[in-house]
Amino acid sequence: MSRLLTAAVAVPLLLAILLLGPDWLFFALALVVALLSYWELGALMKSSGQNLLGAGYLTVLLVTSAFYFEPLTLTHATLASILVIGGAVVFQWSPSRDRLVGAMGTFFATFYVGALMGSIVALRTLDPEPAGRHWVIFLLAVVFVGDAGAFYSGRSLGRHALAPRLSPKKTVEGLVGGIVASIAAAVALAELWFPELQTSAAIGLGLMLGLLGVLGDLFESFLKRSAGVKDTSALIPGHGGILDRIDSVLFAAPALLLCLLWMA
Repeated sequence: MSRLLTAAVAVPLLLAILLLGPDWLFFALALVVALLSYWELGALMKSSGQNLLGAGYLTVLLVTSAFYFEPLTLTHATLASILVIGGAVVFQWSPSRDRLVGAMGTFFATFYVGALMGSIVALRTLDPEPAGRHWVIFLLAVVFVGDAGAFYSGRSLGRHALAPRLSPKKTVEGLVGGIVASIAAAVALAELWFPELQTSAAIGLGLMLGLLGVLGDLFESFLKRSAGVKDTSALIPGHGGILDRIDSVLFAAPALLLCLLWMA
């Protein structure tokens, strides 16, 4: 019940921000999500005996913001992040293997949540209006419809495990069902909002986003299993953590952004 209630509140709120709100409001939401995701990664690392740097919160802000503020480029944010993390290591930590892992983990976490969330922010700012709003909804819908298709087809038809060491419940049949659902969602939304997009291109985007969504989900499963936890946190009632909800989207977003920039 808590899962349904959470969705009933969160989905309309997100759609309202996307369809009615200014781009800065969506950017602010993305910053909050990125910072909470970094906190969850820190909790995963801590359960494994290592710690991420507190300076990582600043670098996540820098990297995510680089996709919104034009004077700040990703190159600037990357160079600044190296200096911030390097300085924090030198002035706060004494040498050890665990701290080396923590420092490298901070670099990874910064760009895993910062750059990938930033890709979603960049989609929202695409011109002309309301194309950016629609592309973000396109991304979310194609990935989440694919997730649902994979769940139901896997539960009813699943026989062959897809990645048993990472996610025992995922099946090849579920993967196929999810991809079909993602393609159907992509074609339908393209027809509604992007009539200039050829059907073959919409099918290609649906296939790509569906596959990358599964890859993102499996990657987060790798992180959780490596840390020995079931969920990244309990921030979202009935759903686990922030990363448990957006893991698929994080891998799909930069691919969609790159495709749209290439097509433009």
